[in-house]
Amino acid sequence: MLRVLSLCLLAAAPPQLTEWKLHHRDAAQALASWVRSDQTAARKLFAWDGVHPEQTKELVDWAIDKPDEDVVAFHTKHRDWPQFEELLDKHRNALNGFAAWARQHRDAAKELMQHPRALESLGKELLPKARQARTR
Repeated sequence: MLRVLSLCLLAAAPPQLTEWKLHHRDAAQALASWVRSDQTAARKLFAWDGVHPEQTKELVDWAIDKPDEDVVAFHTKHRDWPQFEELLDKHRNALNGFAAWARQHRDAAKELMQHPRALESLGKELLPKARQARTR
């Protein structure tokens, strides 16, 4: 019975990240490029997504809706998110780069956010050391 239930859940699941990467090659390549530009910030953003996927989705939605705003403006409405505040304090430019990625690849970013913890999962592919550190 559990096996049947598992198969039903898999069938109802949204497309896998592999499919996302195939359908959004430019966005996937741009995200990988952003990761390479600041691996420390990417690692922290991916870890934040693993703990707070709903907040990551809110950040992406905000970035798309507010194309000309700095991430500081987003933070003013979310002062009760201490992990985001730490990210912002240390990695503001990288967060603005991530927001720019979401704005440039809005459809891909929105679709990616339909997968909870999708950034964390992509981070495990793009930053293998992050996966090793997390499993310890």
